[in-house]
Amino acid sequence: MEEMLIKAESRKGKGKSVAKKIRNQGGIPAVLYGKDIASLPITISLKDWERLRKRLKRNTILKMELPDNGGVQNRPVMVKKIQRTLIGDKICHIDFLQVSMERKVEVEIPIYLTGEAKGFVNNGIIEQHLRTIMVECLPSQIPEKVDVDITNLDIGDSVHVHEISIPGVKLLENQNVAIVTVIPPTGGEEKAVTEEVVVEEKKEE
Repeated sequence: MEEMLIKAESRKGKGKSVAKKIRNQGGIPAVLYGKDIASLPITISLKDWERLRKRLKRNTILKMELPDNGGVQNRPVMVKKIQRTLIGDKICHIDFLQVSMERKVEVEIPIYLTGEAKGFVNNGIIEQHLRTIMVECLPSQIPEKVDVDITNLDIGDSVHVHEISIPGVKLLENQNVAIVTVIPPTGGEEKAVTEEVVVEEKKEE
């Protein structure tokens, strides 16, 4: 996964008034948490975030730069939650998860279908049952996505979780669950493909 730098400052104070002041000064209130650290309120620059956001992908590992006793400390982090305002859809808070590059993490990965199924050519309907899948792996091995080739699927055929293999990655879904199935055409229905849509991150404990 690509590694990018984000600078942060620790902050004092909580509440709406503090958060509003931070945003008025061009910052974003945020929090850094992790398995072996106490929750740390921080602030990041809105300008820096907008610069990163254009290149940020799902589950990207960021290097967070934090002041530390006159020096600088770099911590590997992931974006876990982004809160936005109801009016204007502006970012109002971000949750960052600190990870260890030597410790496995559980993350949700999007599933994409590739190819044109034989069954689709014969008026079958592509029914995608799973659009994301939970996996366990080291942060450096997190895949951007899982590609499932459906080219050879005819009507009645399926691809199951146990048929997918990614080096260094453990799939946490039930192995017998079908990811995609080509079902027979229904009278009067046109051919349709269910498109993959990723909505939001699932926060981990």
